Amino acid sequence: IAAGHVFLAGCDGNLHVVDLSNGQEVHRVPIGSPTGTTPAARGDHVYFGTENGTFFAIDWRRGRVGWTYRDRRHTTPIRSSAAVTDRLVVYGARDKCLHALDVATGKEVWSFSTRGYIDGSPVIAGQYALVGSADGRLYAIDLQRGEAAWQYDAGGGFSASPAVAGNYLVIGNEDGTLYAFQANPTMDGS
Repeated sequence: IAAGHVFLAGCDGNLHVVDLSNGQEVHRVPIGSPTGTTPAARGDHVYFGTENGTFFAIDWRRGRVGWTYRDRRHTTPIRSSAAVTDRLVVYGARDKCLHALDVATGKEVWSFSTRGYIDGSPVIAGQYALVGSADGRLYAIDLQRGEAAWQYDAGGGFSASPAVAGNYLVIGNEDGTLYAFQANPTMDGS
């Protein structure tokens, strides 16, 4: 939800922009494939990926595609909702990578490889993208360099998305364990 509008994309292969004040659809933008991700909104754009591996930036006010990105190395489903800053949009995919794209152009800035699918959504805290992988690790990826600043091997895979509140990160993994991590002051307070 942003600026009095809700953004829905799903099995019908369309992004729906709905005015919350009257429930009327303002725009319907074809995306060519189903998606199970939640669009991330920033300014006049929403960002999300699809099951056919295409990532979209859609200008929701105009009802048109701003840009698309499709990884030429791997075309795999995107089941991770994106996190967006003023410079980057970050998402995970079934290609076992966390991708960072330039928010204005859609060009890849960096890609970080894990050993498992990334179906959970990353969260941005300070200068880090925090994300779990099916490889059983939780990662803190430096947004500038695209490199791991920290990782924790939990053993059981992560398909959930981390939540950050105050100085804590909380995430559950597939073996039923709930983890809570406190911020490390040596990581610039993030």
